[in-house]
Amino acid sequence: MVKIKEGYVMNAREKAEFERVDALPRKKSGTVAYYYKPQTKYPPRIYVFMHAEIWCDRNRRPMGLQYAFPFLTRPMNHEEIEYHHFDIRLCYHQYEDWGKLIYAEEQEAERLDAERAGSGTAFLAELKGYQPKYPLAGATALPKQKTVVNVPDEETQMIRNLIENGQHYSVAEVGRLLDEEQHGQKRLPVLILLRELYKNLATPDSEPLQITAEQVEQKATLSFNRTRRNLARRVFKRNQLFALSEIQRYYPDYTQTQLEADLKTKRRKERGKKHKPVVDYRRCQLEKLAKHLKHDHLSEREYQQTCCRIVILQQAHDLRLPIPKTVSYNKRSEVYSFHWKTRETVIKSFVQQANSEGMTHERLAVIHQQMTSSNYSF
Repeated sequence: MVKIKEGYVMNAREKAEFERVDALPRKKSGTVAYYYKPQTKYPPRIYVFMHAEIWCDRNRRPMGLQYAFPFLTRPMNHEEIEYHHFDIRLCYHQYEDWGKLIYAEEQEAERLDAERAGSGTAFLAELKGYQPKYPLAGATALPKQKTVVNVPDEETQMIRNLIENGQHYSVAEVGRLLDEEQHGQKRLPVLILLRELYKNLATPDSEPLQITAEQVEQKATLSFNRTRRNLARRVFKRNQLFALSEIQRYYPDYTQTQLEADLKTKRRKERGKKHKPVVDYRRCQLEKLAKHLKHDHLSEREYQQTCCRIVILQQAHDLRLPIPKTVSYNKRSEVYSFHWKTRETVIKSFVQQANSEGMTHERLAVIHQQMTSSNYSF
């Protein structure tokens, strides 16, 4: 399963390292985690981290996901486990298109179904359900200042003819029409439609062009406004005193009001202060007790007990003391200790498993060892 480039010959050092790592036992299970990154200065995207639980949160820091939580997880199939056996660093994939993500996950879902019937199909259905919640293709917003491009009747007739019969043209014919238009009248709506048609015909296995005359006109209006706005800003930056008269050479009806609107830039939203989320067990308990103390009507006895509990937890947190959990089975008690920065979710998972039927100290000790040895616990 491990792919090596065909014809590549490893040197002695590479061969020795390959044989050493190849001899190591494969892990029995792994997790694939899916994170959504909303749009900032880059388009929105989805990151897919392979075997994400072995990596600390700081390894996702370059993507801005240090404190993020995955919206979906699934187990790795055996082929993925074998393929990522040689990974020595964080491995992830990123997608800006739902179609490509679903296509890739369909292949993995088939393998999951082969290993455990129905698991891959259920995961794929759950993944597709997140498409409305996490959009990856945002709609282009219209500018505040609108300039309508008047389309002559002859041009309108040509646009309708291209929309209705353009799919029957060959790529060479559309390319010839596009070249004639660029060196001829340069009608913006016609150029936009011919480019869309050429791109659609040149792409293999593409669907029929779905575009209307209103959409072509809207695209032309956006392009016209953008060109005028960019020209106004360049001219004003070079010559502020005579900027209006110079712009009017290109746009005779241009006014001072339009110039002010074109120069106006969107105010940047002030970023709020970032606060690290509280995830460790003791601080979560302290926050809950503080809310209980502030918002609930407590009796004097309950008030004193809550205050004492807060003092005990705060002192244990300051001294970095381990978190003890006492479990009793058949009149035999054992204390299981956790690191002082262990996540609250890890402690709750341990307590839930400890309270399950048929649990013994031997099985619980194995679970405790797995939790405390994983970097994901902190």
